Amino acid sequence: MPDRAVSEVLSFVLVFSLITLSVGTVSVFGLSSLQDTRNLERIDNGERAFDVLADNQLDIAHGGAPSRATEIKLAETTLTLADSLDSEVTLSDGTSLGRTESRPVVFGQAGDSGNLSRGVVYEMGAVLRVDQGGAVMQRTPPFRFDENRTVIHYLTLESQTGTVQRRSGSTTVLVRSVHGTTTLLAHHEPSDEVTITVDTEPRRAEAWKRYFETELDGMSDGTPCQPLDGSGTVTCSFETEDIRITRTTIRVQID
Repeated sequence: MPDRAVSEVLSFVLVFSLITLSVGTVSVFGLSSLQDTRNLERIDNGERAFDVLADNQLDIAHGGAPSRATEIKLAETTLTLADSLDSEVTLSDGTSLGRTESRPVVFGQAGDSGNLSRGVVYEMGAVLRVDQGGAVMQRTPPFRFDENRTVIHYLTLESQTGTVQRRSGSTTVLVRSVHGTTTLLAHHEPSDEVTITVDTEPRRAEAWKRYFETELDGMSDGTPCQPLDGSGTVTCSFETEDIRITRTTIRVQID
């Protein structure tokens, strides 16, 4: 009888231990996987919203629309109209054909360092998806590169408040965009190479470099883009018989 009682106690202890281990495993790994899935779904939703945002900016730049509003659901993320980025087109002698500063719209989650760890970015007409492993350009900017004629149309976002704008939480916000001006910066027939430079965040620079290398294939004597130095500056050179550079400024307010 005592042996049987001991056996029942051991069985209970073993079963209880297995149940505890199973619950702990599900809590640690199951909840983590569920959280990752939720985070990916939020970024997927943000990417779809940014596709609409990009269409709205094009409507303002090309369609003559005076303004557009884009609805974005935050869902425990942050939306930021961030500090300005630069881009410039120069001739081989250093003469500037056109330069712009544009504020990117950044949606997602910040890592421990404060930088975007996972999210979506709209900058200079392009939409990029950012993850811990790098960035991919999901939508290209309104640039057209060709040996005969190249057209670069900068979509420049400005802050209506003049400062960085940021919204966080689980609310729904409106990105209001209003047409400012459209300006012809340059129309030139270069006799030598032309260089385009984009300053951005280092991970997004890789995506810009891949985009330029694809577009400029066959338009340079060698590799069109210089190796990246980690600063986020992308510099690419090419040859074209005619280049036209325009800039549309769009004033943005996040409500």
